[in-house]
Amino acid sequence: MEYPRAKRPKSAEGVSVGCVLDFDAKNVVLRVTLDGLVTDEGLVECNATVARYYASHPPCRGIVDFSKVTKFEVSSDTIRRLASGSPAIPSENVRVLVTPTDVVYGMARMFQVLGEKTRPELHVVRTLEAAYKLLGVESPEFSPVPAA
Repeated sequence: MEYPRAKRPKSAEGVSVGCVLDFDAKNVVLRVTLDGLVTDEGLVECNATVARYYASHPPCRGIVDFSKVTKFEVSSDTIRRLASGSPAIPSENVRVLVTPTDVVYGMARMFQVLGEKTRPELHVVRTLEAAYKLLGVESPEFSPVPAA
């Protein structure tokens, strides 16, 4: 099982999504950074990677950062399916989705609304700085999560 990078599914164009996990031990925050083209398969695989991490580590807050996403090709059906499933990050932990583009922001808000009963501590913001402020993180010190 590997945590730092989830499997990189290929799109029709041969470009894939990255899913990188970093941890800030001082502030007790896991940051998940997605980059490149995000597809249904890539988002589902990243979600599974995050769920595996949380299943084997102590509770912490989470940030999922979509700032490096260049293209978002995720269907509303996938968003609905993920929102109706078990949260990758346990519901008692605050988690923040960083969504700078309108498309990703809209899908994140849909995910938030559909999953509000199982994810009451989910927030959607536009910038990483807003996520840090919401979590009270002043000086983040992230390090790569070692492979399991």
